[in-house]
Amino acid sequence: MLTQAWRSWSPGVEPGLSLSGISLVVYKSPECQCCLEYVRYLRGLGASVVARDVSLVELEALKRALGVPEGMESCHTGVIENLGCFIEGRVPEEAIVKLVKEKPTARGVTLPGMPPGSPGMPGVKTGVYTVYLVEDGG
Repeated sequence: MLTQAWRSWSPGVEPGLSLSGISLVVYKSPECQCCLEYVRYLRGLGASVVARDVSLVELEALKRALGVPEGMESCHTGVIENLGCFIEGRVPEEAIVKLVKEKPTARGVTLPGMPPGSPGMPGVKTGVYTVYLVEDGG
C-alpha cells in the first residue's frame, strides 16, 4: 500500500482547533503508560475517547485489518468511530482535524514510531513530524 507524506500543519488548517465532537476508540497494551498520556492529550482537546486494553497479538491483528502498513506502526491504534479511519501513533490534533474535515478516500493517518516530544511522549521535539496519509486501496 502506498503512503504519501501529509504534513499535519499544512496551510488551510486553522490554529486553535479542538477535537470536540470527535469520538475515538484507542486500542493499546495495558502496560503502556505513554499510550495513556496520548489518550489524556486527546481528551484534553475535547475528543470523546474510549481506551481499550488488548493483547499485543490482538493489536497487531487490528493494525493489519485496518490497513496500517508494516513499518509505519506505533504502540497504539485509534479508530475514529464515524469515519472508520485509523489514527496510528501520536498523531497531532491538526492532522486529525484535517482528516475529519477533508474526509479523503483513505484508511487513516500515521506518525510512525515514538518520536520524542510528540503528543503524549516525553522528550523534546527536535524537528518537524511527518504524518502520513495512508490511501485507500494504495
